Amino acid sequence: MTYDRSKYKNQFQLIFKEYYNPLCNFAKSILKDSAMAEDAVQDVFTSFWQKNNIDSVDNPKAFLFQSTKNKAFEVLRTKKRMNDYTLSLEQQYGNIKTIEEVSDRYILKEKLFRKIAELPPQCQKILTLSKLNGFTYKEIARELDISVKTVENQIGRGLRLLRVKMAKAL
Repeated sequence: MTYDRSKYKNQFQLIFKEYYNPLCNFAKSILKDSAMAEDAVQDVFTSFWQKNNIDSVDNPKAFLFQSTKNKAFEVLRTKKRMNDYTLSLEQQYGNIKTIEEVSDRYILKEKLFRKIAELPPQCQKILTLSKLNGFTYKEIARELDISVKTVENQIGRGLRLLRVKMAKAL
């Protein structure tokens, strides 16, 4: 069986001219966005062209509309995942007004972590467990096998030292 490329090209062009706009309108009715609809239809036609489907498809109109519907729903699923991700990011960063706030916040956190690392080892460990890991004084005492009073004293000492160190750093 010989393959006539020019015949295939002519058939493809006729099908493209006949169905491109109706498929775009159909996709737009699903996607509610002209640009996304055109992209979806172009993807369908690209796939149709690359797979040389013209001779193997009995009803090109039905095939193209079904393919366009599937592609549009694929776009919607992808868009929903992206919207969910974007929404999650917006919620996470919703209170941030500017990029300066973001950068300042991260720089300040880094300075704080560096200053905590400069504290005496026991004080550093207790502050980290309390303020960063959320342990209660009683849990820290149990974890480190020390008294609750020692935990209180070490946290007080650590916070005083941090205030002095952070005041110098800022």
